[in-house]
Amino acid sequence: MIAESKRTNQRKGWIWVAAACMLLPAALSASGQTGIDKQGELYLGGQPGAPVKIEVYSDYQCPVCRTYYLETLKPLLADYAKTNKLDKICIVYHDFPLVDIHQFARKAARFALAAQHLSRERWLRVTDALYTEQDKWSQDGNIEAALGKMLDPTEVLRMQTIAAEPAIDAVVDQEILLGQSRNITSTPTSFIITETGRQQRVTGMVPLSILKDFVDKLVK
Repeated sequence: MIAESKRTNQRKGWIWVAAACMLLPAALSASGQTGIDKQGELYLGGQPGAPVKIEVYSDYQCPVCRTYYLETLKPLLADYAKTNKLDKICIVYHDFPLVDIHQFARKAARFALAAQHLSRERWLRVTDALYTEQDKWSQDGNIEAALGKMLDPTEVLRMQTIAAEPAIDAVVDQEILLGQSRNITSTPTSFIITETGRQQRVTGMVPLSILKDFVDKLVK
């Protein structure tokens, strides 16, 4: 678990959240010639220099990832955005499509990466649309229709063009390799990292109340 902590309450916090998360259900477990590449880390919210970073490896077609995004990550960011604690946390997003069990997960990741090259704001909207409309596009792969509810037709067409570039697949492969290098086998998988570099790995859904309480202990 964790050998030591700067304060006793932090040490107890690490042990507590790890124990709690063990009880939670786990989920199903190079730039190309066009110059397309991932533009650094993708922040769902918060400040890059925050003392607590949460790195999330997620699959757009994973139902548990959808719940984690909608019921934990979004509310967590909304709560911190409404207070002076916004600079205390950041959430970094990594694509990790489980292509063996989710037929359209790679396509969704390609569209998200394409949106990133238009703007961060569009990427956030596409991420939100993919999870919000997951129950629809995951049936037939019609991601374009899901995105059409939040973006205009011109934007969707531009993303289609970028997503079709072979180099986008190379970026998706890079993301998968990155996850594999950290022994990711299921989604969502999160790493909670303090400014001292201490890490806590959590696999599966984490309820908002548990994650908020744990973060609060770290940033006091």
